[in-house]
Amino acid sequence: MQWSSCSNSQNSFKFTTLKLLAGVSSGAVKICNWKTPKHLQLRLNLRNLQISFFNKLHGSNFNTTRELCDLIRSRWVNISWGFSSWIVYMYCICLCLVAEAHVDQISSVYYACENVESYYAGVQHLRGDKLKKKLNTIISEHQSLPYTKVWDAIKILDAADVDLPEASSDVVEIYSLQIVPKSLAGKPDGWNREHLWPRSYGLITHQSLTDVHNIRAADANVNSSRGNKYYGECSPDTSHCLKPATKEAAPDTETDKKRWAPPLQVRGDIARALMYMAVCYGFPQSDGGVILRLSDFPRTANNEMGLLTTLLRWNDLDPPSREEKLRNERLVTLLGLLRNARVDETSSVKAQKGGLSWGDWNGME
Repeated sequence: MQWSSCSNSQNSFKFTTLKLLAGVSSGAVKICNWKTPKHLQLRLNLRNLQISFFNKLHGSNFNTTRELCDLIRSRWVNISWGFSSWIVYMYCICLCLVAEAHVDQISSVYYACENVESYYAGVQHLRGDKLKKKLNTIISEHQSLPYTKVWDAIKILDAADVDLPEASSDVVEIYSLQIVPKSLAGKPDGWNREHLWPRSYGLITHQSLTDVHNIRAADANVNSSRGNKYYGECSPDTSHCLKPATKEAAPDTETDKKRWAPPLQVRGDIARALMYMAVCYGFPQSDGGVILRLSDFPRTANNEMGLLTTLLRWNDLDPPSREEKLRNERLVTLLGLLRNARVDETSSVKAQKGGLSWGDWNGME
């Protein structure tokens, strides 16, 4: 089994971060070990503070350093002070220039990705249930975000600008592939949080409900139209197949009474997200959550989502893109969450017994 890694300098990716606010003076930072909900919340709060400060310095509020300093002078320096006011004014300009230079320097800092080979140590020669159990053990310390913090996480993870996700003002909707403002989050004509693995298939409470591997930004109307349909192309036997699935969805979507097929370019992404859920929550949960499974015979009563064979095919036809790999990395480096082995794996996986066989885990040959 081979694992892709972006730990080398060629594949490293950068984040626009204000390390000054994080208490870091220089050099790259590893921020991968945020293990508790409290730490995760602190990280998100810090990110909100960082991006707010960044926008005030370099965003829509101020176009130039002089503009910012003119505002400081006009509001905080009384012109009647005469010569003293100009001393303070020049001091403000110096502070602004230093801050600008510091931000420019920080924006070019590269953050090394996690050592993937080390992360998956001990799984290379495992197969079937043993492999699934080992991967589950690796992510057994999984901590989910509070549901109210999922909004903040999705605004970064699904940002339209994958290179500067925190500075980006937009997100990409998973089913329509449209770019929409982050500010429309939760609004009727905007976007909301789509559970790829529907809540009715076992995500009632507990960690699985807020796992952002499984949550994507989606057009509110398209999300409502999909409902809790399982994934798959229209059945050959149906006479009721809509293409596209809704008028707001991407042209290459389709749906019938039970199945839903997302855009071609994200079908593999969705398949791998569901496979992650089947590994992470495929065993008895310490928090009392139910066991989740993938199946070709999905049933809400058994918490079995599908269609498994279709998802395996999508995984092969649509391998991980750069955007998906960056999202996987940021789940770790920004939020302290866990990796998705199906995104990291580079070798093709067939729906057969042996290898990294997901069907094997669900009683399928």
